[in-house]
Amino acid sequence: MDMGAVRADLEMVAKARILFVHQSVGRNILEGVQALAAEAGVPVRVQAIDALPPDKGPGIFHRDIGSNGDPQSKLDAFSALLERPERPAYDAALLKFCYLDLDRDAKGSDGLLDRYLARTRDLQAARPDVRLVHASAPLRADPPGWKTRVKRWLGRETWEDADNLRRNAFNEGLRSRLGATPYFDIAGIESTLPDGTRSAFTAGGRTVYTLAQAYTSDGGHLNPQGSRRVAAAFVHVLADALRRPQPRSETP
Repeated sequence: MDMGAVRADLEMVAKARILFVHQSVGRNILEGVQALAAEAGVPVRVQAIDALPPDKGPGIFHRDIGSNGDPQSKLDAFSALLERPERPAYDAALLKFCYLDLDRDAKGSDGLLDRYLARTRDLQAARPDVRLVHASAPLRADPPGWKTRVKRWLGRETWEDADNLRRNAFNEGLRSRLGATPYFDIAGIESTLPDGTRSAFTAGGRTVYTLAQAYTSDGGHLNPQGSRRVAAAFVHVLADALRRPQPRSETP
């Protein structure tokens, strides 16, 4: 990790107002941001909010929203935060779904990509002053132990495979339809080891990426190493978005 580049990204992010809505993996990412900020010597305000930031200063303003396994509840809550009558000022905003939101039994996961893209198009039209950043869905790791290794050797599925297939399909669809829009590829970072190899399995002739075991202690959440790596990508994508021309505001 190039800490000089990370420091430059943190300095850009530290001057901006950012809305980040999430659940537990999001908290892991913010822990990584705070660890990197301390290492780089760049103070970054990270503050939980209920509905509105407490003042007009910069910061990463964040909150848990919706219910895991009900992605529509998160999309609705994200919209409500940006479309409040106060029109809270943000330079950038992003919603991160949970891996549970793309499970087979998640409420409303079918068709989520189309609904998400339609809603964020409407949000961008309503708030042209805010840079919307999009995020891929986090992944789950292979179940640990020898049984998984044997199943992989025999070409048999694990109990995580079907859900990771759904997450990969969502992420591939999102990336293919975003064009040049800022994209925080959580899944890409989670599945890429420091040597550049990817944690993955093959199903039906396609490669399906998984969360690398090195970055998790429970198969889904990020350990300190994983938090740090994903956080570095998080601040880089935000800084890159902030370096783009300021969006036009509808307000005079």
